[in-house]
Amino acid sequence: MEIHHHQQTELRRATTDRAASSGAAESSITHARPALGRYIVYFLLAAVATGIAVYFYAPKPVNKAANENMLLFLQNTISDIDLKLKNGDSNTDLATRLSWHKSNTALYNEAKANTDKKVTAQREILKKKMVQVQQRDFPELRTAYVESKKQALDEQHVGISLAGKHQEVLTFEGRMFKPEQVQEDFMKNIYGVVNDLRFKKIVYKWSDGPDGYHNYEIKSKADSEI
Repeated sequence: MEIHHHQQTELRRATTDRAASSGAAESSITHARPALGRYIVYFLLAAVATGIAVYFYAPKPVNKAANENMLLFLQNTISDIDLKLKNGDSNTDLATRLSWHKSNTALYNEAKANTDKKVTAQREILKKKMVQVQQRDFPELRTAYVESKKQALDEQHVGISLAGKHQEVLTFEGRMFKPEQVQEDFMKNIYGVVNDLRFKKIVYKWSDGPDGYHNYEIKSKADSEI
């Protein structure tokens, strides 16, 4: 009986020891899992950061075809400007001339993103030509705008005129402009075109008195600005 009792006691101890050992192992694994999870997250974040760095800082392949196309566009536009500087462009309607200038600006802005040396050189030539033709054209365009509006405005008993060294001040004259609300409504209707034509000031005049007019400043580009 004592031998049997001793064997049972030893068996229970062995079972307890195995359970304790198993519990310790499970506890160790349980504690190890969060640490392993953190390492995996750190690894993934590092991989993402490396991928971003490679994307932004690795040399980009040169697109020769795109550069050649850009060079062709720039050279054609430079030639077109040279032709207009030589022969003038007064026979073309106002809207078409204004659209042509906007197209030149769009091409120049697109070329600014290109780092090819040949493209950069042609872009700078284009810039000089654009400044030349803009300084010549925009005073003419402002004059053409006034001439195009005289008859229609005269029928409404409104006068229109230009002033300033570069024809950059536009004046509307008529009794209808005395109410400020009329000035503001009129301004909303013409703001887009007077801004595109680079007027600097709009004057509404309703009488010859010292308080018979109101000025509106226009924050438009200078004629020399691309």
